[in-house]
Amino acid sequence: MKERSINSRSANVMGTLEVIPSSLYGDLSKKLTEIVLNSKAKNAIPSELAKKIIYLWRTDHLATKTGIEALIEGAITVDAAMTFQLLDELGLGEVSIALKGTNSDVLSK
Repeated sequence: MKERSINSRSANVMGTLEVIPSSLYGDLSKKLTEIVLNSKAKNAIPSELAKKIIYLWRTDHLATKTGIEALIEGAITVDAAMTFQLLDELGLGEVSIALKGTNSDVLSK
């Protein structure tokens, strides 16, 4: 059941990312990576997502649409409030609002 939730969240994230300008991918990927890596919770993100992020990092693809998608999903999982604050600070309030609506299960924790 958890896997289905993650897969549906991925689909919602992908659609929302269309409005993020590619010129922000570099800065956004660095800041999202910091959120994911600075998490105090061990095993906070699913292992498949962690593997995907590591693969994208090793192939230098974190600053791509696919990388941003994975990082946003991981960052929301470990610290949703900080992730949404970051998006707002970068002028991506529309993305933040859309993601809040698709991640109400994460926000209620």
